[in-house]
Amino acid sequence: MDPKEAYRAVVAFLEDHWERRPVPGDFGDFYGMCTLMSDGGTYDRAMWWDWLAAIIKVQTGVTFPDPRHRYLGPDMVKPMNTDEAYAAMFEFIREYWERVSRPPEIGGLLDHMRYTPGTGTADPEMWKRWLAAVEKVQANR
Repeated sequence: MDPKEAYRAVVAFLEDHWERRPVPGDFGDFYGMCTLMSDGGTYDRAMWWDWLAAIIKVQTGVTFPDPRHRYLGPDMVKPMNTDEAYAAMFEFIREYWERVSRPPEIGGLLDHMRYTPGTGTADPEMWKRWLAAVEKVQANR
């Protein structure tokens, strides 16, 4: 997956989570900021930068601390397989969670999403939902 397709899968995953638990609060705010607008951008424009930074961190271990001082573009990341995109999604959500004072609602989601290679996710349902989100996006190419 390229970064845009993987991001669309992230949004589909978040949308599914929201539909299962549509409770206003920190998760709803996060999901809303991540949602794609008709022009292809995110409602909070920083979310795209944060997504690219999460991919780069997963792929290279490099952290981009300040978006005002670094260029980040889709040309800086390699295509991802499903596992790598999931790891980037986890990092993307975790980074947001840390930045906004660790809201329990998002922390709970992260606890269920934790992934261990060879073992899977802490909650196997999360992996199934991720694969469904990827399939949904790929079916609508």
